[in-house]
Amino acid sequence: MTEHEQNLRDLAAMFAMAGLLARGEVVLIPRKAFAMADEFMQERNPTPEDGIAAIKPTKRKEPK
Repeated sequence: MTEHEQNLRDLAAMFAMAGLLARGEVVLIPRKAFAMADEFMQERNPTPEDGIAAIKPTKRKEPK
């Protein structure tokens, strides 16, 4: 897992933790949050060789 993917996983876990706290679940929050983040990462990138999606540069239309 690249550093970018790890950061994305941590971000997903943070949002999952916030959701779990908002629902009042206080048992094993970090474990549940990272399990949810792993599911997010799996759905986002089902095959590891695909890598992370990137924004591709496009040609700008120059005014005439």
